[in-house]
Amino acid sequence: MSSDAPAAEKIEGRGEFALTALAIAQGARRQLLLLTYDFDRRLYGGDAFVEAVKRFVLADDHAQLHVLINQPRLAVQGGHRLIELGRQLPSRIQFRELLEERVLTHRGELLIADQRAVLERREPDALYARYTPEAALMGKQRSGEFLQLWDESPTARELRVLGL
Repeated sequence: MSSDAPAAEKIEGRGEFALTALAIAQGARRQLLLLTYDFDRRLYGGDAFVEAVKRFVLADDHAQLHVLINQPRLAVQGGHRLIELGRQLPSRIQFRELLEERVLTHRGELLIADQRAVLERREPDALYARYTPEAALMGKQRSGEFLQLWDESPTARELRVLGL
């Protein structure tokens, strides 16, 4: 392994994943990119995470959260505080759903802050995840991959009409 390779941390379990996602949201300044299987409320719907995202998007006029969801129908079941926040701040928090042909190849979780901090889990039920807090090159690459998926993905209708 090269000495230039970013140091990655092994994240174990849902609780540690949620705490790491919270720390990433709290440290973000301009951009949060989230690719998620079902937008699990236990990971992204807690009071602390929603409040961190709210502070993030309101702190800077250019701050954005893009959420790309594999299974939007599962995401809307039972209500989700971050979805409600997104409905209140649609210019800052946007939701799209993966194209049907991408659903099987993008089943994990990916959270990227400011093209540098990367948290990823390969499968929605995987026990372990990988967190790289300072990975400029990898963060830029993974952000580019995310934005390519984002550009080809339609608005998540299930999330947009929630509660109407």
